[in-house]
Amino acid sequence: MNWLLSHITPGHVVRLAKVFALLIAFVLTAGYVTASLTVEAAGIGAFFLAVGLLLALPGQRSSELLGALAIWMTYAEFLSAIQCGHFDLWRWAVALATLALVIVPLKVQHLRQLARSNPYQPIHELDRRIWSAAGPKASPAPYVPAVLAAICVDETEADAVTAGA
Repeated sequence: MNWLLSHITPGHVVRLAKVFALLIAFVLTAGYVTASLTVEAAGIGAFFLAVGLLLALPGQRSSELLGALAIWMTYAEFLSAIQCGHFDLWRWAVALATLALVIVPLKVQHLRQLARSNPYQPIHELDRRIWSAAGPKASPAPYVPAVLAAICVDETEADAVTAGA
């Protein structure tokens, strides 16, 4: 077993996960198209597809990836409804609830990492999606209250950020 683990790299895992996710997506698509996908199979398939996609695309944000997967599964459910004549609401709800169960531990892990890095910084100052007008690469420095104040559009909000520092 140690020999096997000494030769496997994260790149191998990513490549294997891409193939795995593609196979699961084809199986789910076939199940939706033929209207043979059960509630249990939809939940299990959603879980394995979510895990496979998270492993296959490590550079993509997990919430965006799972959101796109939820949209894809909703679209597939509507196409299945067009094909067979009825919308299986319970199957759709189980698949989306499974995706929610996948994202909750990811968000808890992210919050734990933030708590380890700076446990006393307010959460509203940790917004990673705030970019300057020149683009995301214009300011390589981390976002501190002074930088956030310079980025804020509303002067009252900027005053509140600098006064809270």
